Amino acid sequence: MNFIAGNKSGKRPLIFLGFAVVLLLLLVTWSLKVGPFGSLFRVDQVVICQELDANRKPLHVSNSIQYGTRQICLWLRYSAAREGSHLEVSWYYGKDLVLSEPLKIMTKNGDRAFYLLREEGTPLPVGSYRVTVSTPSKVWADIKFAVVRRK
Repeated sequence: MNFIAGNKSGKRPLIFLGFAVVLLLLLVTWSLKVGPFGSLFRVDQVVICQELDANRKPLHVSNSIQYGTRQICLWLRYSAAREGSHLEVSWYYGKDLVLSEPLKIMTKNGDRAFYLLREEGTPLPVGSYRVTVSTPSKVWADIKFAVVRRK
C-alpha cells in the first residue's frame, strides 16, 4: 500500500503542472486576441469624400471625384480600440505609394479624417487611386476611387 499511496502523491505535482501550462496557454491566446488590434477592434465605416461639415461628418461622398479637386478626404469611424494603438493609412496613385501616415488612436471609439493633397496646391491628377487602412495584422479597408475629367 505504501507504494500505491506514494505513486498518487507523486502525480499531484504533475497534474498541477499540467493544469498551470494549459491555463498559461489559454491566457496567452486570449491576450493575443484582445491585444491592440484583437478581435474586439473594428473599423465600422470608411468613405472617400471631398470635405467635412462643421460636425466633422463627410460631405460629397463618392468614388468618382471630378478633376480640379485639390484634396481628397478619407473619413473613418472605429470602435473598441486600445488607447495608443496605431493604424496605417496609405494612399496610392495607380500602383505607386504616394503617402503613408500613421494614425495614433487616442480614444476607444471615434472618427478620424485624413487628406491627400499636393504640396504645391495644384489639382490632383486624373487617374486611379486607392487608399488602405491597416494594422500590422489586417487590412481594414481598401478603397478604390478615381479623379475623372468632366464630361
